Amino acid sequence: MRNQSRRDFVKNTARAGGALGVLGALGPLACAAPDADAPPAPIRILILGGTTFIGPHQIKYALDRGHEVSIFTRGRTEPPFFHDYFERVEQLTGDRDNDLSALEGREWDAVIDNSASIPRWVSMTTELLRDRVDRYLFVSSISAYADFATVGIDETYPVGQLSAPDVESMGEYGPMKARCEAINTEVFGENAINVRPGLIIGPGDNTDRWTYWPVRVARGGEVLAPNSPSDPVQNIDARDLSEWIVRLVETPGSGGTYNATSEVQQFGAMLEEIRAAVGSDATFTWVSTEFMAEHEVRPWGHMTNWFPPEGEMIGISQVSVAAAIEAGLTFRPIGDTARDTVEWWLSLPEERRAQPGAGLPAEKEAEVLAAWAARG
Repeated sequence: MRNQSRRDFVKNTARAGGALGVLGALGPLACAAPDADAPPAPIRILILGGTTFIGPHQIKYALDRGHEVSIFTRGRTEPPFFHDYFERVEQLTGDRDNDLSALEGREWDAVIDNSASIPRWVSMTTELLRDRVDRYLFVSSISAYADFATVGIDETYPVGQLSAPDVESMGEYGPMKARCEAINTEVFGENAINVRPGLIIGPGDNTDRWTYWPVRVARGGEVLAPNSPSDPVQNIDARDLSEWIVRLVETPGSGGTYNATSEVQQFGAMLEEIRAAVGSDATFTWVSTEFMAEHEVRPWGHMTNWFPPEGEMIGISQVSVAAAIEAGLTFRPIGDTARDTVEWWLSLPEERRAQPGAGLPAEKEAEVLAAWAARG
């Protein structure tokens, strides 16, 4: 079989020079960083999912770099942008749960699995494709970790465990992601890549979890900000993540597991960069964690992209991204992300913008700010 022969060739070549043995022993830090500027040899990429958020960015970047792209979806979701690019991809229709027939008898150089959180799905696709693709990249999450009680969590930190082998409940989302990673590694070995993003942000975000901040700052006026400007924050632009993922699968040698957050930034610095980028007159009033709790201002839900940096959650916004940087992950300025996010947000229908999925409603913000100003 063509792909199996190529893998044998790579392994035999590595055995002669000892290269892959060294890389396998040292893990992802030993892998050479993919060159973002070097023109890659065209490959065939299968994307499982691809029509929401990071998928369109992956497709655009992969096609711009000369690759052939197939996507496997249920055929129900219209991509939010880059429609002309979707006209250039092979669109395969099926269902991760019960119909993989469109993938049978096919070969690709690499798989990017965006759409799985259920281990059974990854087991089905990896088994079907194990002799038909060279590399399998699974998009996981830092939620795979057992907890965030430590600052500087790296890829060796313990992951969550399922309460039972066949669990398919989103209440065990993190442990399910961890098990998906394990299945990928069991099947593809050194050719398995597991990427653990933190909060993904930027144009196309359908959760509004970070979009709240540039949109709110652009509106101007007094902005309720969480706790302290020195609190840590991490997020990853969907384009930086997507482009790096494509580079990881372009050539052999990037196998391993990678956290894919940004480097740690202070929350105040993030808001200041957003304000400068969108040209706002906003001012920031930093309201204590205790006061927000008294007034039912929730971390993550109302104060998006923020948890109190203490206790069992102290490490959630202070995860180590050193291995991913070594492997070529780069970050654009947060102000660029903010400006592009606001532009995208304003392009959405008014009824969509009238019902954001996250953030602090204007009326509640005004109420809490007034109470904060009036405190004794």
